[in-house]
Amino acid sequence: MPTYNYKCKACENTFSIKATVKEKGEGLEPSCPKCESENTFQIFNSVGIIGSSGSGNAGCSTCPPGANCCG
Repeated sequence: MPTYNYKCKACENTFSIKATVKEKGEGLEPSCPKCESENTFQIFNSVGIIGSSGSGNAGCSTCPPGANCCG
């Protein structure tokens, strides 16, 4: 079950809730567990992506950075 992060506009409390994708799609509107305000909004965390730029060693762990010795 996914976890969604929210912040309260009234007291600035941040909190997480677990809900199904179906519940979220049906318009989940959580209230703040600290002050019970319904004036909340979803916050999104950044996601780190590790990958290759498509040039150079294409992820080969034996080549130095920028070298094209693996292929």
